[in-house]
Amino acid sequence: MATRHKRSTAAGVGLILLALSACGTGLPEGRSDIAAEAGAITLSPDRLAAWVSLNPSGQATIRAAEFAALVWVDYALLAQTIEQGLLLSDSATAATALGPDVILQQLRDWHDTLVSRRPRVSADRADSLYAGDRRLLQHILLRVPDANDPGSVGAARQKAESLIAVAQSGVDFAELAREHSEDASTAETGYLPIVGRGVLAPEFERTAWRIGPGQVGGAGSRLGFHVVRRPPLEEIRDRFTAHAESLATQRADSAYTTGLRMRRALAVTPEAVPALRGFFTNQTGRANADVGLATWEGGSLSLIETRPWIDALPPRAYLDLRGASDVALEGFVRDIATQYLILGEAREAGISLQGGQWTGLYDGYRRGLRESLALLGLSDSTSSLPSGEGAGRVNALLEAFARDQTRWSPLPSALAAYLRATLGFQLHRAGLERSVSMATDLIATQGTLIRPPEDAPGGTDTVPPVQ
Repeated sequence: MATRHKRSTAAGVGLILLALSACGTGLPEGRSDIAAEAGAITLSPDRLAAWVSLNPSGQATIRAAEFAALVWVDYALLAQTIEQGLLLSDSATAATALGPDVILQQLRDWHDTLVSRRPRVSADRADSLYAGDRRLLQHILLRVPDANDPGSVGAARQKAESLIAVAQSGVDFAELAREHSEDASTAETGYLPIVGRGVLAPEFERTAWRIGPGQVGGAGSRLGFHVVRRPPLEEIRDRFTAHAESLATQRADSAYTTGLRMRRALAVTPEAVPALRGFFTNQTGRANADVGLATWEGGSLSLIETRPWIDALPPRAYLDLRGASDVALEGFVRDIATQYLILGEAREAGISLQGGQWTGLYDGYRRGLRESLALLGLSDSTSSLPSGEGAGRVNALLEAFARDQTRWSPLPSALAAYLRATLGFQLHRAGLERSVSMATDLIATQGTLIRPPEDAPGGTDTVPPVQ
């Protein structure tokens, strides 16, 4: 069923999507004998190297070291909090930790209000999108284990041609996808997202725009062979209607935020980028909370108001932001400032957090806390942990993560943000680089112990297309 309440990051709803261009680690040189500090404990380069050497890619990279170190930081902070007998599940702590989530909930409610006031798209919009430059396709992927093996390629090609014939005979394509497709993300029905030109691989795109409604074709890519079907509009009208609504919402959201920024004269201050660099570089920079990052008519944004949003980012997004270009950092500040501008309009319109919404956020926070504590062998935040025992449990957990014995599970963002702000942490570039060097040596001497890369079969080679 089509929905008119498609979320849009342009309206400040949901996660902020950052287009970040990396420009180094953004870290001070620091100490070479320490990779990271979390509160009162430290992570040595050799211990980090042991984890990094188990990277599924088979390569030791600074990014892998940074990610593992940051996950270690969060769990180390959590363990120390329990050692100190501090409660994390009480409502006051949760209210502090959930500050950004509360704001996002109000922004979602305001966005829903705005969407409900907008006119609906015309009934024939789905038809024009379908007939134009948009494609919604079903596909079946048949992987080729070795693109250089003629036998392997030939067998996959023969199966693809057979499936094309079966699909053309009228057999339900979704059933064929469930039975034969080796693409886990689309195996249930075979559907790909609606796309325009220039998104798909060239070989795939040529087939996608060549076949007509209801027709089936074939394509080859570096992954293997694809059996591709373009469903007729009557089968997917609801999907195209929802897509049309989403496009209209995105355009309206963009116009709304652009107009709001212009009316309120939003501007990023010259101090914003240096302040963010300092935030990531050292504890003094994190504490320099009074620095102004943005101004607008009737208000401003300081580093202390921005800090919870940064600390709430998942590890990879946090590392992306820390290494971002000046332009990307300015964009991040502008996005956060826009959140507060929209929040002001929402509150003026009477939008506030309802009791049931707070209960949902609080329950989710406590559930995430319990799950994180369980990974450390603790039942809940009232569990006791003898002083000094937490570091051992955290190291054992990271070892299990690295060996794929336990799925990588970063702390919930609200909890991680609260712990980082409360206890403090530091990553040391020299120590991280040393751990990468040590991990590289470990991989060279113990390469047979490393899990194989999880890249697509056939590497970057492209198998011949199905005719």
